[in-house]
Amino acid sequence: MKIRDVKINWLGPFVGIAVVAGTVVAATAYFDFERQADAAQAFAVTLERLFHDQQLSMALEQIEQGEVTAAAQRLDLMLCGDVVRADLELASADALTRAAVEDTFRRIALIRPKTGAGGSTGSAQEPGDRQNEAERILTLALGAAAHAAQAK
Repeated sequence: MKIRDVKINWLGPFVGIAVVAGTVVAATAYFDFERQADAAQAFAVTLERLFHDQQLSMALEQIEQGEVTAAAQRLDLMLCGDVVRADLELASADALTRAAVEDTFRRIALIRPKTGAGGSTGSAQEPGDRQNEAERILTLALGAAAHAAQAK
């Protein structure tokens, strides 16, 4: 009987130690996975920023070579891509961020030259889908600001 009592008395602490050890191993693996995911996300953001910088460098190179129209078109495409991306991210933004982005869209709409055939950028090309979408977004932002001003 004594051996059986010893086995039963040790069973509880042994199971407890096993549960704690398993929890520690699982938590360590989870936190390591989270750290790796955060590092990968930061790397992706860095690569995207570097690609954006490379595009800016190419536009500057075109300006230096006297290809101002092509550089203006490249910069406008970059701007339009950024506007479309910001508009997509706006769906999950809080009210303060949404107000700031919409105000910035309004200011961009006021100063951005219109694109299209014979537009002020001098481009003889038709605007692309990104440019059309960005133009729509900026026009809506400008219209919303005008509507809000009329309501006051």
